[in-house]
Amino acid sequence: MTKKGPACRQAGLSLIEVIIVMGVVVVIGSLLMVIMVNSTTLFTKQSAKLEEGLNINDTLAQVRSNIKDASSIAPSYTSGGTTYTSGLTQLVIKLPSIDSSNNIILNAFDSYVFFLYSNQMRMKTFPSPQSTRKVQDQIFSNTVDSLKFQYFNSGIPPMEVSPATAVKVRITLTLKRKVAVNSYETVIATSEANLRND
Repeated sequence: MTKKGPACRQAGLSLIEVIIVMGVVVVIGSLLMVIMVNSTTLFTKQSAKLEEGLNINDTLAQVRSNIKDASSIAPSYTSGGTTYTSGLTQLVIKLPSIDSSNNIILNAFDSYVFFLYSNQMRMKTFPSPQSTRKVQDQIFSNTVDSLKFQYFNSGIPPMEVSPATAVKVRITLTLKRKVAVNSYETVIATSEANLRND
């Protein structure tokens, strides 16, 4: 029977130590990978939430600003073969037309239409022939899940009325964005604006 020398025992211990170290490295590496994936997902969600918050605020601010400048809500507006109708998902407002010096033109109105089209909150501008405003087709947001308009009178408390008799509009906008596989970030905001009364 042969005896193992110190070199053989040392080699045996080295192999065991290497296996233990490799096992520890694999475990630590796996933990680091899990931490990195979770951190990245959290960062993506927080970034999406911040971006959606800014997006929804900008969109509502632009719609609210145009409503405040409007003289009335139009029941509908037709352009080409398309008719836009003020209701739950569309808003048609009339703004006084302006000349090249930004003065109001009497008895002339430009039409602005707000509506949802394929997850896009859009505004189209249809100026009167006398107006110096330009035809526009503007996209405010492309992550819209739902859009709702409600119309109110000037009562206290305000009562919901038909668009044609409203003096106040409430907009509820829901944005939804995919942030990971089967994970969405949803932001809902509501804003109100009174029509101009001059």
